[in-house]
Amino acid sequence: MLDITLLRTQPDVVKKNLEKRNQSDKIKWVDELLKLDEEWRTTIQAAETLRHERNTITLEITKLSKAKKNPADLIKKAKTIPAHIKKHEETAAALREKIDHYLMRLPNMLDPSVPFGKTEKDNTVLRTWGKKQTFPFPLQSHVELIEKLHLGDFDAGRLVAGQGFNYLTGGMALLDHALQRYGVDFLLQRGFTPVVPPMMLNRETLSGAVDLSAFEDVIYKIDNEDLYLIGTAEHALVSMMRGKTVEGKDLPLKFCAVTPCFRKEIGGHGVDMKGIFRMHQFNKVEQVVYTTPENALTLLDEMQAISEAFFQSLTIPYRVLAICSGDIGNKMAKQHDIEAWFPRQDEYREVTSCGSCSDYQARRLNIKYTNKGERSFVHILNNTMVATSRAMVAILENYQQKDGSVKIPDALQPYMHGLKKLSLTK
Repeated sequence: MLDITLLRTQPDVVKKNLEKRNQSDKIKWVDELLKLDEEWRTTIQAAETLRHERNTITLEITKLSKAKKNPADLIKKAKTIPAHIKKHEETAAALREKIDHYLMRLPNMLDPSVPFGKTEKDNTVLRTWGKKQTFPFPLQSHVELIEKLHLGDFDAGRLVAGQGFNYLTGGMALLDHALQRYGVDFLLQRGFTPVVPPMMLNRETLSGAVDLSAFEDVIYKIDNEDLYLIGTAEHALVSMMRGKTVEGKDLPLKFCAVTPCFRKEIGGHGVDMKGIFRMHQFNKVEQVVYTTPENALTLLDEMQAISEAFFQSLTIPYRVLAICSGDIGNKMAKQHDIEAWFPRQDEYREVTSCGSCSDYQARRLNIKYTNKGERSFVHILNNTMVATSRAMVAILENYQQKDGSVKIPDALQPYMHGLKKLSLTK
């Protein structure tokens, strides 16, 4: 959520930010919001003036009573004031609701380093890593490999739950667990605190983590309950400090979690007809960091470096993208994605996303820190350490062998219970 003071003092800066984000249709929101804010402040002031008048009259009534004088007229007047105050309070509450509606939906202010662009085609490649392999045999898709090696059952998943749900068995199940455990170990070695968070959040909390007006069609709502299944551990981790104030000296706070994630993935994205790259349910290791504004971008680079080191340790080629102003999410001030190389598909595809939300989420969730007696909103960063399903597809494509087996990356073998490759013969 944006700082209302910024809108009051620099509305043109907010409008330029909307233009850069390719959201010029929301520029009129700024003017409407400022009009509502002026009405709200006037109404609040009117209520305060009435309270002061009521207090003054109360004192006068007391004086008159002590002087044995009749305060009837003042008493009559005093009795009318509460109703007027209540009317102003109701008006102010209605105005506040409209103001918050706009504040919760206006996007975050972009960091100056974010490249300008309108669509994902305008994202900037910052660097590439790794050598793309050439294979002297036709590559099989991950679906073909899983089915031929009897490592999953896509049809059974669709039968019991619907499209976008699968069963993974044997070595594939172990590979999923290995990526989760390796990802958590990777973060523990770098100072992160592990968390087992709730898998469901109530509406008020989730509204602080995401813009529900844009995200509600993607997440699962529990019928007859004020609960939603999390779409990512980020939602639960950033909400963990809701309403709290931490000591500045204790920052940064670094947390990680491994959870299942649940998403409808409707609309243009869809889910895989058959496969594990995009599903309704998948597992992910997530990083979330709370910090001070001056350290936020340094820590963002550190988190990005952690994810790159992770994929380097798996020897999976990738490239890093700076997400442009027209493609970046509303809550993000700056974002970098890692796209792994998928040789069977002959393209790079997203596997992680690392971003700074500056104080945008912290304002929505009221998370602050103290510094020399002053209280300010923290900055919150998040990063996908590894979404195991996408990493597994990358491994199946980059590590498949001519005989139809798949080699397990060296870094994961200690987590595979002695299994060094996926094959029918093991």
